[in-house]
Amino acid sequence: MTIQYENVQFTPRLPFKYYEHDATKGVNVPPHWHHGIEINYLVTGTALKFVTDGVTKEYHPGDIWAINHRVIHSISGPSKVDWLEFGLIVDDSVLQSSLLSSPNWQINLQNENLSKSTTAAYEALKKHFIAIHDLIHCQTNDVIRMKILSHFFMVLAILAESFTTPMIEQDINPNSLLVDTVMNVINEDYSRHYDCFTISCFIDNT
Repeated sequence: MTIQYENVQFTPRLPFKYYEHDATKGVNVPPHWHHGIEINYLVTGTALKFVTDGVTKEYHPGDIWAINHRVIHSISGPSKVDWLEFGLIVDDSVLQSSLLSSPNWQINLQNENLSKSTTAAYEALKKHFIAIHDLIHCQTNDVIRMKILSHFFMVLAILAESFTTPMIEQDINPNSLLVDTVMNVINEDYSRHYDCFTISCFIDNT
């Protein structure tokens, strides 16, 4: 089994990557990881199998869940299902510019364990996610972008206030920033050499 590192490319002019699975196909994402957090929302469909660090959990329509920093995860679901499943991947650099405590976040969005106070926050997350989904599909302009950002920062605020706990000290990797820096250099260097190789091949074939 190959585990891939995902070099997250942000949505143009927005501080996150937005993704949405094709409703006409099954959901099948191989094991991978990335630096930042990932928040997912399954709106319609059927049970979706999500594996995080070797632990399998099923999510159902109406569930929102998060993948924490650097956690290996994969996803699978059957074809011929009316899927609406989408999410955001937020890089650490974006989080740290607004929330200094975010590198030590441990996000828990377990629907079955919600208290009465966090249930309201959970429902608010859904509304902001649906708003982002709907606005992303509009023709983007500066006003639409501002509206998307308003919902995005509310998502971060709700997570910080209601669904995050600091990691215990022994679980914090003191070299995580160094690892991130090395990975970024490797990916940038790979991309640069790949571009040079592509250009060279083009020239040789002309």
